[in-house]
Amino acid sequence: MFNTNHRMSKKIIKRQMIIQAAIEVFSRNNFQNSTISQIAQKAGVAEGTIYQYFKNKEDLFFSIPVEKTKEFSRELELHLQGIKGAVNKISKFIWYYLYFFKNNPEYARTLMLELRVSKNFAKAKAYQSFRQFTNQVLEIIKEGQKEGVIRDDVNIYVLRQLLLGILEHMVTRWLLKGEKYDLLEHCDEVNCLIVRGMSLTTNPHELR
Repeated sequence: MFNTNHRMSKKIIKRQMIIQAAIEVFSRNNFQNSTISQIAQKAGVAEGTIYQYFKNKEDLFFSIPVEKTKEFSRELELHLQGIKGAVNKISKFIWYYLYFFKNNPEYARTLMLELRVSKNFAKAKAYQSFRQFTNQVLEIIKEGQKEGVIRDDVNIYVLRQLLLGILEHMVTRWLLKGEKYDLLEHCDEVNCLIVRGMSLTTNPHELR
């Protein structure tokens, strides 16, 4: 049993090493100009080893957001623990979203500038994995409507898109500007604007 678990653990670690190497290579060279050979070299494994975990370069490419979204959702749950009130949870989500991508710039480039604009993205398993954390946002919005602090005259999916659309635009602009400023610089201002737009009060601080 111990040997089996140990082998499984080593496989998981090696897979994660390959994915991290792929993120670095794709973010530097873009998908078209990257090769499995470059990724293998970066990961410190034989080229054939990568094919034990992924069918081809595209499979590896679309596996990246699946793994990173799991990480995002898992960490988000930890950050939300102990926070009461939907508005406070939204504020924490806004901060964590920007914090996560600030600390994962290579993944941010791969996701925002390549994966999201790929014509095959919507058909990939990766797209479905996004539903995990977007559903987390949806549940917070529903919670806020039940609490009577988030407006219920606007469709919850529209509110979710408002929130995610603004944050995605902020990350994309930061990337296109060469990451020359702190992504969290305007977090408080954006938080106030988003919360004010979603709330039944004009003063988000009244809800804290």
